Amino acid sequence: MADSPAPRWWRRRRDLALAAARSAQGRAAIALLTLDNAQRSAFSHLDFLANVDAGPIAERVRTAWAPVSAAADGTIHAYLADLERWDVTTDLELEQASAAATAFEAHVAAMQAATAHIAAFSERFTPDFVSVTRTLEQLVPRRVAAEQAVQEAQAALARAQEQGLQARRAHRLLERAVELLQVVQAGPVQRGMERVLTACGDTVAAAHEAVHDVDQLPGLQRRVLTSVTSLRTRLAAVEWRAEQGSAEVMRQLRVGYVEACWQDLEGGARQASVALDLARYELDAAVRAASDAEQRWDDALAGLARTRAALGEAEEHVDGPRDRLALLQAVSADPAAVHARARFAVRDAQKLLMAGPVDARHAQLLDSLAARLEDAEKMLDRRHPDWLDYAHTLDAIVDEARGLVVDIRASRVR
Repeated sequence: MADSPAPRWWRRRRDLALAAARSAQGRAAIALLTLDNAQRSAFSHLDFLANVDAGPIAERVRTAWAPVSAAADGTIHAYLADLERWDVTTDLELEQASAAATAFEAHVAAMQAATAHIAAFSERFTPDFVSVTRTLEQLVPRRVAAEQAVQEAQAALARAQEQGLQARRAHRLLERAVELLQVVQAGPVQRGMERVLTACGDTVAAAHEAVHDVDQLPGLQRRVLTSVTSLRTRLAAVEWRAEQGSAEVMRQLRVGYVEACWQDLEGGARQASVALDLARYELDAAVRAASDAEQRWDDALAGLARTRAALGEAEEHVDGPRDRLALLQAVSADPAAVHARARFAVRDAQKLLMAGPVDARHAQLLDSLAARLEDAEKMLDRRHPDWLDYAHTLDAIVDEARGLVVDIRASRVR
């Protein structure tokens, strides 16, 4: 007996609903596979970051990934729960099949949305992945360069030791380079990419500076020893001149010239003695610093500089009276020659000024120099002229006239 129309119609509705559920479940399976592949791809990038960098880029990417990953996982778990709830391979009832179709369609949309979010995440952080990749490519040669630089510094220090040179500063620089190299060798996972790259550069710089210091040592040693010999000779010469004394010279100054010409030289012998004592002390200290046992080259150079300064002061006090007497004798013997020299300098400036456009400022300065020349002549009218003041005044006029010539020429070039 044939079935009634009602059951056939009901079965058709159920079959259609079951087919729709199975179709939706198939699309959901494809969406799940697509989402899983997207997650795997994103995970591979994150894994790469985790293995090469512990820096801010990796942290920023991980922070941004967390909610995207959590949302995708939630979508997958919800789909798997409904997949277990409705087995579309069996003959579900109409209501169950309809509910399954609706649920699977929703899961398709949800998983596609999650896949789109992952794609957006990957697109957003692609520049960061590219940046880290390129930086990683730079890291390998930089690490090699840092290791080679440390090896070169170690070899340089070994050579210095063979030559008996104590390279203290180079040793400290090498120690610093080795510490930095440990950061490099620890890698970006432990120390961060940025810090490792910085450590690479700092390692090379410290190691190269150590090599440079070692290379400078032989020349520095020769320079110090040569200076010691030179200063010993100079010290002996100043001591000899000091032993000759300046009493007779000072007597001639006191007898032949006014007090203003020699009063600044009083006490010169005592001051020379003090300066010579200081020079001997500093030279001895420099010699000790330069000894094989010490080799404190910076201290030796500083001591030699102080020795030169002390010797210069001693020479001024030892030679000052003789130089002063010679100057005063020359000026007093022919004061006109000294005055003529200054007058010629002023006239040269005047000729140059008149040969071109006249600047009022330059003209005023020349008038002032001419007036001072006249005043200098009047200094000779005294019964006992101050020859030192006379000489210094005319020397100053010569210097200012020459400076004015330079200024005039420069102004006309502009």
